[in-house]
Order: sequence, then C-alpha cells, then structure tokens
Amino acid sequence: MRHLFLLFILSAININTSFAQENNQNNDQDFAVIISRIEGQEPISLKEWLNYTKLDYKLKASSEVNKSSDSANNELTFFSDENGKKVPFKFNKGTISTQNPSKETLFKMFLISKRLSATLKSNTGKTFSDSDFYKQ
Repeated sequence: MRHLFLLFILSAININTSFAQENNQNNDQDFAVIISRIEGQEPISLKEWLNYTKLDYKLKASSEVNKSSDSANNELTFFSDENGKKVPFKFNKGTISTQNPSKETLFKMFLISKRLSATLKSNTGKTFSDSDFYKQ
C-alpha cells in the first residue's frame, strides 16, 4: 500500500514539474494545447469528437456554435473540472484545443488524445507523452 501511495505522490510531482516548465513563459502570451493527429493520418472528425463527448460525463457539448468558421466543422464543448469550472474545448477542422489549462485539464486533454489515437502538443512545440504524466 505504501508503494502505491508513493507512486501516486511521485506521479503528482512529475505532473507539477512538467506543467510548471510548460507554463513558464511570458504573461502576454496564452498557453494553448492542441489535440491532433499526425500528418498523413485521417484528421479527427466532428462525428468522432461528438461520439467521444457522449461517453464522457465530464464533457458537455454546447448549443453555441463558434462563429469563426462554418458550423459544420466547428464545435464548442465544456469540460467540468474538479472545482466545477467549465473549461471550453474547441473543435475546429480536426483539432481540439483549449487555452491556459490547469493541471487537471491538461491531463484530461492527454487522456482524450490517447483515446482518439492523436497527439497533444502545446503552442510552444512540446509534444506530451506518458512520461509527462506517469512516473516510469
């Protein structure tokens, strides 16, 4: 039991370290993370995304449509974090993104990327992997 607790604590420290390094940037610039598939793979479809959101009780599709592009390929979904804060996840032409994520939101985005066979990258160019969230 002690080993599991220690493993949990070390994992939490690893997440904090990774998150702090990623967020150590100019306050004038937003930190964004984007889920997408690598070039050459079929992009994430709106249907795939909506099907995923139906399976995850912490995600709720919005009736609002982001007006920045055509509504057929643009969707706003909200993630309810542990504090009840609603975090917008924007689907647009095969990508899912959010701005200034908390540690919990960043981890949620990572889990979604794994489920959709995609990658999670930051706007600083970092590609997140298992080692950013789990102690090896």
